[in-house]
Amino acid sequence: MIKHDGESIDQKGRLVRLTRSPDGRVVETYYIGRDCEGVIKLDEQGREFVDVNGEKRFWGGLIDALPSDKRIRSLDEFVVFVLKPDGMRMELGKAVTFLIGQEGGKIVAERDFVFDETSIRKMYPHFFAEEWKQQLFDYLMSGPSRCFLIKGEFAHRKMFALRNSIRQLFGHGTEPRVMSLVHCSQRQNDSVKQALLHFSLDEIVATVGLR
Repeated sequence: MIKHDGESIDQKGRLVRLTRSPDGRVVETYYIGRDCEGVIKLDEQGREFVDVNGEKRFWGGLIDALPSDKRIRSLDEFVVFVLKPDGMRMELGKAVTFLIGQEGGKIVAERDFVFDETSIRKMYPHFFAEEWKQQLFDYLMSGPSRCFLIKGEFAHRKMFALRNSIRQLFGHGTEPRVMSLVHCSQRQNDSVKQALLHFSLDEIVATVGLR
């Protein structure tokens, strides 16, 4: 009889669910991630990927450990919201700032920057689909972006909903799917990691504040 284990963390730190044969061998490893879910498989070159409804998604990002600073755990809740190069070219900065305020968000810091390959891999640490990885690099490195740090009640939920609204309002349906105007962190831990790409911890503490 095939046995399905409960959720566990594998040797690479991934949340998975294992399926075992009657003799206890693992016959299938099912990945359970924020970005997607699917069976972990190997391609012809022996590279691991997640099969998501027939689409291959490969690991290719960089995950840095957070600094060993006690202040990180005490940071007040905040959201990282990024206006990407296509949004900057469309001069959506003022509109985005207005919409953030309308949703009850308070911008406590902002900074313009240009992505490089390393910061892209840290911003999106979980998957790079091989078919559009280079397209993503070319797009994000094509011009300046703007990073906002935002505070407010229910900030993650509200700003994520705003991200979707902005894409619907200003999106360009004929453009490649990687061109998505804005990015929004979904959890506090992600907010901290992404903010540290563009701000020092001292700057984040000074603008976001501690609980």
